[in-house]
Amino acid sequence: MPLERFGFTATESRAYAALVTSGPATGYGLAKITGLARANAYQALESLVRRGAARRTAAKPPRFIPVPPATLVAELERAVRRDLASLEQHLKELTSTGHGEFASSFEPIADAESLLSHADRCVASANDELLAVIGPWAAALYPTLERAAARSVSVRALALSEPAPRNAAVRSVAWKELISYWGGQPMVVVADRVAAVCGTIGTDGSASGMATRSPGVVPFLRHLLRRELAPAPGRP
Repeated sequence: MPLERFGFTATESRAYAALVTSGPATGYGLAKITGLARANAYQALESLVRRGAARRTAAKPPRFIPVPPATLVAELERAVRRDLASLEQHLKELTSTGHGEFASSFEPIADAESLLSHADRCVASANDELLAVIGPWAAALYPTLERAAARSVSVRALALSEPAPRNAAVRSVAWKELISYWGGQPMVVVADRVAAVCGTIGTDGSASGMATRSPGVVPFLRHLLRRELAPAPGRP
């Protein structure tokens, strides 16, 4: 379940899903619903309460009520933004002198999971503008793209195949053409003229790409994406 990407354990994720689908429950009731050991069910519920994903009633025995998914997502997004802002400030302090600042402008990426993770964080960091060229191989980014649009970020996305994120333009490209031209399944995202992630995902799950905040490279990638995303003559 996606909650595990935000630091929840598989048991906590399972407990939250059960509360959302089956309704408030005691620890004993949750154990019966999920098949978890009673001790594990109680432990997961208490952890959900500590992390703000559920609340405990004053009844005896206490019942646990899930925080609505939209509320939980909003809080996780705020927490991620706070953590990223703190990390960014820390890294700036580390690289404020010498050649480290230049080196830290580029981070090579060599596997698909890392490429998608970097791209997801880049998308989530956008406040004003987001440009993207993606495809179903990057479907994990679609919810983050749609949340960015819901925050009134100007999102312009081109999907090279279906399915595509909501409101994205679609320009279907044959699989063989993608491989022959790009050498893999391409993905580029540029956020707020200051951050970009680009690369390709191979058919074997490998990847080649980079994340960058270089003031020389990001504007160039943004320029290329704006040209790619501009409507062609005769095309809406």
